[in-house]
Amino acid sequence: MDAESREVFDKVLGKLDKIDNRLDGIDNRLDKIEDRLDKAEFRLDKIDNRLDIMEIKQNKMSEQIAELQLAQKRFELNANKKFARLQDGMDAVEEILRINELIR
Repeated sequence: MDAESREVFDKVLGKLDKIDNRLDGIDNRLDKIEDRLDKAEFRLDKIDNRLDIMEIKQNKMSEQIAELQLAQKRFELNANKKFARLQDGMDAVEEILRINELIR
């Protein structure tokens, strides 16, 4: 191999070494990015688990609210019936008192 060819090969090898060094730097950066993404994925998994728990709790509370609303409706209907009976009883007492001329 002559000196000129040797010089060209040395230049090519030098450039390849520079490229290799730059690629090593890029590889290191990509490794760091991958580590950060792994940490972010771990955090997102934790958040996802918490959201699942919150969804379960929300569903349970929704069921409890529906049961409470139903219980309140039953109470209102029952109270209205009892108030109607009470009013009927009061009307009967009032009528008896009028018949006996105790009130006008």
